Amino acid sequence: MNTVASNAKPDFVVNFQRPANTEIKHISGHWYLYERTSKYDPKIKRSRKVSGRCLGKITESGLVPSRNKTAEILRASLPSYHLNDVVEVGAVNYFYQRTAKMRDRLKSFFPDNWQMIFTVVLLRTIYDARFRRLEVHYENSILSYLYPDMVFTPPAVKNFLTELGHQRDSISSYMKESLNQMGDRFVLFDGHRLLSASKTMENAEVGYDSKCRYKPQINVIYLYTLGENTGFPAYYKQYIGSTPDISAYTDILKESGLNGNGNVVTVVTDKGFASSESFEILEDSGLKYIEPLKRGNQYVSGKVPSSPSDYDDLFNYHNRAVQSKKISSENGVDIYLLFDTQLFEDEISDLASRTEKHNNTVEASRSREAKRRSNNKGRLTDEQLAELAPLTVKDVLADKQEMGTITIKTNRTDLNGEQIYAIWKQRQNIEQYFKTYDDTLDYESSYMRDNSSEEAWLFLNHLSCTIGISAIEEINSIGQSKDISLKDLIQTLRKISACRIDEKWTIPPVKRSVQTLGNKLGVDLVHLVIPLQETTKSTSNP
Repeated sequence: MNTVASNAKPDFVVNFQRPANTEIKHISGHWYLYERTSKYDPKIKRSRKVSGRCLGKITESGLVPSRNKTAEILRASLPSYHLNDVVEVGAVNYFYQRTAKMRDRLKSFFPDNWQMIFTVVLLRTIYDARFRRLEVHYENSILSYLYPDMVFTPPAVKNFLTELGHQRDSISSYMKESLNQMGDRFVLFDGHRLLSASKTMENAEVGYDSKCRYKPQINVIYLYTLGENTGFPAYYKQYIGSTPDISAYTDILKESGLNGNGNVVTVVTDKGFASSESFEILEDSGLKYIEPLKRGNQYVSGKVPSSPSDYDDLFNYHNRAVQSKKISSENGVDIYLLFDTQLFEDEISDLASRTEKHNNTVEASRSREAKRRSNNKGRLTDEQLAELAPLTVKDVLADKQEMGTITIKTNRTDLNGEQIYAIWKQRQNIEQYFKTYDDTLDYESSYMRDNSSEEAWLFLNHLSCTIGISAIEEINSIGQSKDISLKDLIQTLRKISACRIDEKWTIPPVKRSVQTLGNKLGVDLVHLVIPLQETTKSTSNP
C-alpha cells in the first residue's frame, strides 16, 4: 500500500486540528493520522522524520481512533479549550526577540518538534518549572497564538519528554555547533549534583555532595564557555550519581569534540581535576589549559618563599593583594605559585578559630578530669591525660607553609602570573550559573522517572538557563545588576498583557518605570512585535 500525496485536501482535513508530533497521510483515498518522531541522521548531520503507528482515520465527523493504547492517549490529549483574548505578552516579547539563533538551531536539529521545545522552554523560564502547570500558562500567554494547537495534558507531556530524551544525538549536536563555532575563549569545567525524588531513576544513586546532602542524586558535568564579551553554558552530560567529577572529565572532553578549530581554546578547571591523563588529553586535542594543583604537589614542595620579597610580582585584584612566582618552566608548561593575602587571612582566621575551639575543649576535659580525680573518680590514665595538651602556634603552623597559596599549571606560556590568576578567578561565573540553575529557575531537584525523560528535563533546563544567563548579562551591561535580578525582570515584564478586540491587538499603557527599563533593554513594550500566525481561529476538539 502506497502513500499518495494529494494537493486537493477536503475541507474536513484542512480544518482538522492536528496534534503535535503527528502527521496526516492520504492512503487509498482515505485520510489517516500517524505518529511522527525524528531521529538524528549522521549522514545528513540533522534529524529526519520517522513515521510511527496509525492513530486513527480522519473523517467529516472528526477523528475515528484506532483501537490501540496510543490512540486512547491521543484522544485524551486533544485540546478542549478556546484561545484567551487577554494574554501575557511582555516577557514573551523580550525573550522572543533575543532567541532567534536558538530557534534557528532548534529548527535544524529538531525539525519535527522544535516549536514544542521552544514553547516549553519559554513557559518554564517565564512562569513555572513544573510541567503540570504548562497548560494553564500556555492558555494565558501570547504563545498560544504564536504556536497554536499545543497539547499539554499529562499523557502528551510524557510522550514529548520521552521522545526528546531519546534524541541525545541531536541534543549533543545542537550543543557542539555553538561550542565549536566560537573564536578564542576560555571553557570552565565543573560538576553539579542534582537530587532525584524518583525510585526508578537508574542514574540516581545515594551520594554525599558539597552541600552535605546524603540523598539520591545524579552528577551533571558542565562546560561553561567565556568569550570576549559573553559567557554561557555550552555542553552538559549526565552521569551516575556516584561518578566522581574527575572520572567524567576525560569522557565529556572526548564527547563534546572540543577543539581549537584554529582558535585558542583554554580549559579552566577547579582543584582536583589535574591528572597526567587529563593533561595528555588536553594537549593531544590541541587545547590549552589553566588547572590548579593540589597542595603538597611535587612542584611546590620546599619552594614556597619565606618572605614577600622572594616573589617575582605583586598586583592588586579586586582590592586584594596577590603575589606570584614562576617556579618552573619547561617543555612548554609553566608552574605558577600565587600567594593571595585575602585567602591567607581567611585561612589563618579559620585555623585560629579551630585551634581555639580545640584548646577550649582540651581545657574543659582536663578540668573535668581534675574534678573527678579530687573525688577519687578519675576516668583517664596519666598517659591519656598527658595527650590532652593544647596546641601551640608552632604545632598549628608546622605543616601550613602553603597557607594562602594556589599552584597553577598551564601551557599558556604567553600569559603572566597576574593574567593567569585573573582568568582562574573567572570560575565564579560557573558558580553563579549553578546558583541560577538551582535557586532562580528552581531546577535543583528532578521528579523524572527514567533516564530518557531526565535527559529531556536536563536539555530543557539547559536552554532555559542559556536564556536566563543571557538576560542576566544584559542587565549587567546596563548597570542595573544591583537593583534588578532575573526574577525581578521576569515578574515586571509578566505584568504587561495584550488584549484582542475586533481582531486587533492592543497593549494597555505601562508604568513609566517599566517603560524606562524597556528602553534600556531595547524592548518595545508598546507594540506587539511577535509575528503571530492567524489569530482568528479558535482551537477546540474537532
